[in-house]
Amino acid sequence: MVNLSLTMTFRINAAIKLLGLISLTFALAHSVPAQTVPGKAEVRAVKGVAVYSTGAAPSMPLKVGTVLGPGATIKTGSGSSVDLFLGKTAGTVRMAENTTLSIDKLTLTDTGADTAVEVQLGLTDGTILGNVNKLSAASRYEIKLPNGVAGIRGTRYRMSANSVISVLDGTVVFVYVPPGGGNPTPYTLAAPPGLLFSPTDGVKPLPIDDPIRKQFGPPFTPPGPPEAVPFKDPFISPGTGRPVR
Repeated sequence: MVNLSLTMTFRINAAIKLLGLISLTFALAHSVPAQTVPGKAEVRAVKGVAVYSTGAAPSMPLKVGTVLGPGATIKTGSGSSVDLFLGKTAGTVRMAENTTLSIDKLTLTDTGADTAVEVQLGLTDGTILGNVNKLSAASRYEIKLPNGVAGIRGTRYRMSANSVISVLDGTVVFVYVPPGGGNPTPYTLAAPPGLLFSPTDGVKPLPIDDPIRKQFGPPFTPPGPPEAVPFKDPFISPGTGRPVR
């Protein structure tokens, strides 16, 4: 009997390797000896109920000001949301209700010419919105989903664990792994104009009435993001279509 869990893990790993080869075109010329330090994610806003855990430790209530590092997993409850600030370059991630997100890797590297970030997030349930500044060529920002992995390049995006992805601007390369079999397939979403990916329809223009168009404030401008979270309130829950108060 074939172990389906092991088979899917193997194929997801193959997708990660494929995305890594694609990302190599951005970073090859920038591979230089440098000093790498751990990054941190700061909780900027909590609405409703949210908890976090690290390793095998029990879950703890999440509060504004909590600083999280690699190995942390955050969960939001029904009607809840959390804003995580990953730094001036990596920007902000908003977790919608009933979402589970892990911080698998978060590092900063001084290359001498600029600061490269490496972000690896795991989205196992729910939906996130991200506002990412322009990344250096040596940076990597990846989000692992149950059926694929996405590479982010300076983007405003919305992403769900069911592999539905919306992009307002910037570029997302998503390597999709079909659950029933088939080879990992890369899809590129380069916006504007806005684009939408779904496993059933592939890449299509983003509908004019898509809620993501109302969920973001103005894009960040150099030298970095403001202290305020760059999302408009009220936050519209992707699950219910109603504002989260």
